[in-house]
Amino acid sequence: MAVVISQEQNEIQTFKKWDLDIKYHRAKMEKRELDKEFKDSQNPLRVVFVCAMWLTGFDVKCLACLYLDKPLKAHTLMQTIARANRVSEGKSNGLIIDYIGIVKALRKALADYTANIGGNGGTDPTVDKDELITRIMETITKAKVFLSENDFDLQMLIDAYDFKKLSYLQEAANAVCGTIEDKKTFTTYASELKRLMKYIDRDDITDYTRKEYEAIAAIYAELQKKRKHVNTTDLRVQINAIISSYVEIQHTPTMIHEEPRRFDISAIDFDLLRREFAKVKKKNLVLKDLEELIRMKLDKMLFANPERINYYERYQQIIDDYNSEQDRATIEKTFMDLMDLANSMNQEEQRYVREGFASDEELSLYDMLFREDLSKNDIKKLKEIAAALLQKIKAKISELDHWTDKQETKAAVDNLIRDTLWAQLPECYDEVSISVYRQQIYEYVYTRYKEAA
Repeated sequence: MAVVISQEQNEIQTFKKWDLDIKYHRAKMEKRELDKEFKDSQNPLRVVFVCAMWLTGFDVKCLACLYLDKPLKAHTLMQTIARANRVSEGKSNGLIIDYIGIVKALRKALADYTANIGGNGGTDPTVDKDELITRIMETITKAKVFLSENDFDLQMLIDAYDFKKLSYLQEAANAVCGTIEDKKTFTTYASELKRLMKYIDRDDITDYTRKEYEAIAAIYAELQKKRKHVNTTDLRVQINAIISSYVEIQHTPTMIHEEPRRFDISAIDFDLLRREFAKVKKKNLVLKDLEELIRMKLDKMLFANPERINYYERYQQIIDDYNSEQDRATIEKTFMDLMDLANSMNQEEQRYVREGFASDEELSLYDMLFREDLSKNDIKKLKEIAAALLQKIKAKISELDHWTDKQETKAAVDNLIRDTLWAQLPECYDEVSISVYRQQIYEYVYTRYKEAA
């Protein structure tokens, strides 16, 4: 913490009369850049005592609380309040702690400065703490009712212990992630609660109300939790891990300190995965994790080869169908559709081997250049061109320093692509199509090989 006040003549003697030593604080103000430190949300300087300096014209977006113990009015009061009321990341408003009853003066100032053309006062943005607590209670009630409507009683989670609490936590998260709209609704309540709770003290609400909030926050955290996927290209292994984690195991008191047991169903086929899914009670959570896994996999596959866009479109259609209708049959069908898609994606990831390429990148260039009217000989030639062109491009980029930074080095790569396509593509490729393929391949290279490959 620090003190920030204007310097004045004879201040040492002035403060000494009050048995205060200003020299220590003045040295800190002169030697350090306290204004920059305080504006930095990561800096350990968290509390500053001010008199007049910094009350007006000093912008600190991350400032959350302002304590007032001196009378202010009109423009000066508005400027002071604005210090804490700036919007910042994770902060939509500030908290004013009023020690001298300044609310009446504040509302008058707001009325003066927010009056509309017709002369009527604007909306009062200040919220009394009692009203803030009322909002918290109302939001908790809305969240509890929403959970109840989705067949979960929050009290069960509050009362539970150990493994039962973890089980109920997953059950609650499963209840509110059936559809995108359900998840959004609960997330809205939980996010609003989290925001409001920042501005109250622990003693402002009862212990039970805090337990209700903490239970809702825990469900929200479970929904937001990102699963750590194993480092493997085989989706079946990762899907197996997801399903295994949701197949319920009965815990006994002697198992509390043991490692969680997992079903050993590695090297399985997709029919077995379907049967395992039938055992799972929390199917919505399984689908949520599967959607996340497949979407992450699709992002990587599309980055490697943009021609795979049809896999993303197929995935999006599955999710849209799932969200449009919620029943047991739809959930089962969604799972099977995702399994089929994952199986197709696994096969697609190995297609470069079947096509005779050394890498997925070579296949990507081939896919860009491929045409349905090519003969067998043309297809064979095209594969050779795609593989050789990628090696040429990588070799050229390795010779250039930050090739995407200069027009001449970008032109060198672009010309290499143009000259190769013009010289080597089969005769069925005309001038217009070659120009299109050249641009497509250049954009692919530009986004993926910004540094030497």
